[in-house]
Amino acid sequence: DDIVHQELTVNQSLFYTAKLRLENISDLDIDNKINQVLTDLNILNKKNNLISNLSGGQRKRVSIAVELMTDPLILFLDEPTSPLDPQTVEDFLGILRKLSEKGTTVLMVTHKPEDLEYMDEVIFMAEGVNMVYQGDAKSYKDYFNVKTAVSVFSQISGKSSKTWIDKYLNPRPLSKSSSSSSFTQSSSETSMLKQFYWLTRRYFSIKINDKVNSMLMLLQAPIIAILICLIFKQITSAVLFMIAISAIWLGTQNAAREIVSEKAIYKRERMFNLYIFPYIFSKISVLSFFSIIQSMIFMLILTIHYNGSSVIVDINDPVYLFFWMVFLSISATFLGLLLSSLVKTSERAMTILPLILLPQIMLAGLITKVNNIFVEFISYFTISRWGVEGFSIIQENIIEDNNTNISLRPKDSNSPRGYKNDIEE
Repeated sequence: DDIVHQELTVNQSLFYTAKLRLENISDLDIDNKINQVLTDLNILNKKNNLISNLSGGQRKRVSIAVELMTDPLILFLDEPTSPLDPQTVEDFLGILRKLSEKGTTVLMVTHKPEDLEYMDEVIFMAEGVNMVYQGDAKSYKDYFNVKTAVSVFSQISGKSSKTWIDKYLNPRPLSKSSSSSSFTQSSSETSMLKQFYWLTRRYFSIKINDKVNSMLMLLQAPIIAILICLIFKQITSAVLFMIAISAIWLGTQNAAREIVSEKAIYKRERMFNLYIFPYIFSKISVLSFFSIIQSMIFMLILTIHYNGSSVIVDINDPVYLFFWMVFLSISATFLGLLLSSLVKTSERAMTILPLILLPQIMLAGLITKVNNIFVEFISYFTISRWGVEGFSIIQENIIEDNNTNISLRPKDSNSPRGYKNDIEE
């Protein structure tokens, strides 16, 4: 996997990497380091390009650039040339050789025999995870008495592998390299507060750069609000129900793919120095910002429409309704992030999402009467049940329409809720 956010530019990706991994590094030093790394990887001209617009080989280089920002002594690569075309492979391996000449040991797994021409040393593994050769990349053909690298694999597989395992007696030490860099001598641990700040900035940059997706996300609120205005002539219990469900939909849908879509990046950064709480709260902060914007647009449209027309019931407390909608949407954001952390793919998250939202509709207590005690108990754990009742309490103690008379009144003080309505009874 490419361990970079494709919605960021190359420069942004490397800048946030430095801020998250290194302490007390000035922006000027970071910019100089970015220029140096991109020059070494021959992609300095792509510095301000979105990563999503780069070719496969260029994205591989950016992934390596992320690691080179901290001047690693050793770099592990798992079949990096597999998805690349021959010309790109040659350029890519040439770059790795330059890195090794500067003091970085590159350990690379490959199934492409031609890659060995660029290596200093090679290790061959036989079946059963047994080492059968470790040494100079130019000498292995003589060792196995073959003319091509492909022939080696037939020698070290099957029954013949035991011969080569027995022949391999003493492992030879790998070449050692040492390097020092002032850039890596600064602490690699950043505080949780600083991580939260830079993770939030990075995530917000991702959303801003992904203009189409962010615009579509924001447009959902006015579209739903306008449809409500066109369908319902006045504020009724059904409208309050739709507002609650809309808030839950917006929050959950916004967050359902936000963790699983960058799981590879998350795992890599966790292995380096990423704290989990700054990561989660950065997601919550940015998504909550969008929830506030969506709720503001949503309630503004409803307030203008219903308070500006000659209807029986107006919106009495739009500010309170706005804050309650924000609260519901953010609560649903937590639900969406939970879903995103449990699934393995974005597609699976979107498949499961309706299974989470449909019970919210059915258990809200407004569509139908809930008589089953078990179902009633489950409904207490849905956001929609509390959301609809909260909107009803805020709007008025009595809401009338053609079909329903909901009268909110005090109930037993021992009850977990302060009000009960006729529909539930």
